Amino acid sequence: MSTATETKPLIILGSGMAGYQLAMEIRTRQPRLPLLLITQDAGHFYSKPLLSTALAKSQAPEQLSIASPRDQAEALGIQIITHAKVDRIDSNRKQVHLDDQDYAYSKLILALGAEPQHLPAPPEALFSINDLEDYEVFRRELEGKKKVLVMGGGLVGVEMAQDLLSSGFEVTLVSRSKHLLPSLLPPEVAQPLETALVDKGLNLLTQESFKLIDGRPGDWQVELESGLLLETELIISALGLQPRTQLAAEAGLETRRGICVNRQLQTSDPDIYALGDCAEIAGHNLMYVQPLMASARTLAAHLTGEEVQLELPPLPVLVKTPSCPVVAAPPPESAEGEWTFDLQEGAAEGQFRSPEGQLLGFALSGKAVRRKVQLVKEMPPLIA
Repeated sequence: MSTATETKPLIILGSGMAGYQLAMEIRTRQPRLPLLLITQDAGHFYSKPLLSTALAKSQAPEQLSIASPRDQAEALGIQIITHAKVDRIDSNRKQVHLDDQDYAYSKLILALGAEPQHLPAPPEALFSINDLEDYEVFRRELEGKKKVLVMGGGLVGVEMAQDLLSSGFEVTLVSRSKHLLPSLLPPEVAQPLETALVDKGLNLLTQESFKLIDGRPGDWQVELESGLLLETELIISALGLQPRTQLAAEAGLETRRGICVNRQLQTSDPDIYALGDCAEIAGHNLMYVQPLMASARTLAAHLTGEEVQLELPPLPVLVKTPSCPVVAAPPPESAEGEWTFDLQEGAAEGQFRSPEGQLLGFALSGKAVRRKVQLVKEMPPLIA
């Protein structure tokens, strides 16, 4: 086994939006800082949120790739190693270990993302769309089919169901919860969205859960715990994402829901950092683009010598459901207060206020999304 120790680059693990955005931010500040990016996938640069809208826009998977890893390596002046899995981190020697080589680092950044939660079913029966390669396989399998079952009523499941409906597919969505987007919306604000999707043709089954799958590709039978039997040609599993923390935990880093970092994105090891979907920042695990971009800017500045800390304003989540626009800024889980609602035809607004009257969260659907800017101005910073 050889060891790359002649120079110690800054090593980034992961080629998703977090990894590449950090590399780009560093390059604007330090054109010659040695950078090595290691990824277990193909390394294409693309925008992950576009995966849930590409079908209705008639965009082929290859059109979503902004740049190949070769293009990125040349444009950024960095080394990129693709299809490489890091087995472990040796924080004492400041090395990452791959199958056939070790790489020494000056600083290590974990941009590992998150992985889908899986159903206990044959892997050939389910499609979890978590990256561009997953999406390419899904699009190939979708050809010639009309009936699609989506398991999960969270953000990914709802956006994929909307995209499929807009593209003319017969879509059934099964959700364990009483209403769609339970982590973002109270039921009163979710109702207009559900009505709009059902009007568009969605077969919505709430308070239902998976029991077993039988059949073969293109002809699946799904039994729910209620005993209901569903027939479908293709199944999307969208039960949520789990931050990838195993590599960090095995290296002795502090982890809870995500890899714990401070406001400089620093883990419990001062030479290792984390950002993006895998990171837990001051108790927040924020799997959205805006906090990722802000984290990349802050970390790049810190790694190139600036004394900065991450600050985040209120960051409402925009759900890509043109049938019924949705914007939500959920209150902190530990927040004390109560919801109040203004429900009108084609518009639903919920506000969560503290006992003192401070706005701590809101949820908007339909025409009420026009109130977003005004309500954001009343919110306290997310991280300050």
